[in-house]
Amino acid sequence: MAEEKPKLFETGQTVYYDGEEMKVIAEYDRTIVAEFIDFPLEGKEEEFPYNRIVLLKNEVS
Repeated sequence: MAEEKPKLFETGQTVYYDGEEMKVIAEYDRTIVAEFIDFPLEGKEEEFPYNRIVLLKNEVS
């Protein structure tokens, strides 16, 4: 059976990506699913058309 890695993020935790505040929805081995708190992002509608995105763990702070 595969060994489960320790969690780095908590569900509901606030993180920042590209200067935008997000909330963690789920955590996986190398990625997290997060949603923007203030959506839609004014001026970034084409760059971020959805309120939830998958990010590598090292992309968020």
